[in-house]
Amino acid sequence: MIRTQGIQFLFELANGQQTKPNNYYIGFCTEAEDDIPANAALGDLTELSGNGYARQYVAADSIGMVSAAAGTNGRALTTAEVTFTASGGAWSLAKTKFLATTADDSGKLIATEPINAGSGVALADGESYDVTMTLASEP
Repeated sequence: MIRTQGIQFLFELANGQQTKPNNYYIGFCTEAEDDIPANAALGDLTELSGNGYARQYVAADSIGMVSAAAGTNGRALTTAEVTFTASGGAWSLAKTKFLATTADDSGKLIATEPINAGSGVALADGESYDVTMTLASEP
């Protein structure tokens, strides 16, 4: 789901009021996507921490963010795949992945998506999980 801050960021980017970052960042939080308000900010999320967790970057270019037709009249933007790996201990259950403009909470929350069809994922020490994110328009 594209969030209010994401729409604001995209409008400001189109108007020249924002500068395109070199990278976007994918992160994990413990909230279910349906429990996150549309106008949430990055600081409103309970992001995972510790045991090797860090937001993973995707380049803000045509390789990191691929645009394509989706459905009859829609468009989709899909990120490159990134890998998260737990190290030094297990992670809490992450239910939602998110796309942000920064590696910290100073940026904008662009979009959220449920992880693993909403059931989430909890990594044990040494386990990895590959993810992409897709932002799609309504057809």
